Amino acid sequence: MKFKLVLIGFCLVFSGFKGISQEVFPKFWEGNYKGELQIYGVDSVQMRVAMQLAIVKKTDSLYQWKMTYNYRGKEDVRAYELIVKNHSKGHYIIDEKNSILIDGFYKSGIFTSFFKVMNSFIVSTYTKKGDAIIFEIISVNGKSNTKSGNQKIENEEIPEVVSYLVNGRQKAILKKEDLPSN
Repeated sequence: MKFKLVLIGFCLVFSGFKGISQEVFPKFWEGNYKGELQIYGVDSVQMRVAMQLAIVKKTDSLYQWKMTYNYRGKEDVRAYELIVKNHSKGHYIIDEKNSILIDGFYKSGIFTSFFKVMNSFIVSTYTKKGDAIIFEIISVNGKSNTKSGNQKIENEEIPEVVSYLVNGRQKAILKKEDLPSN
């Protein structure tokens, strides 16, 4: 009986934390963030690009999600929007404003999207740490893969596993900027 009460209490506390956690994103992420995107080669940074992320509430279900890259004086602005699809389930959509809609999910403090474009799989994550957002991209070659498993060993059916070539990694630590007061 005591175990059941502890378990019920744990479930109530856990469900309460879920509600609080979902309230944090994207509302408490609003602001202007700035940093350097590092694009990695095999064992070192191959390229550095100035990066900014602006998150601004437009309505209760729509946020500006504007990413700006500046490389050698050339500015590349991605004026995306974040659509709240199902806040309680952590489901959002990045609208690239060009007919591309990418599903994103906020789970355990990390906003993640996973998608395929042409022959590449992309995993994109945003993690808020204090007044910074850590942005990471992992790209995978969808054509280059290795298959293993798919056999029976000692009466156990081993499923097929397909692994892929990771061909890109990017990371930026974007720090929140203080806006000048008027």
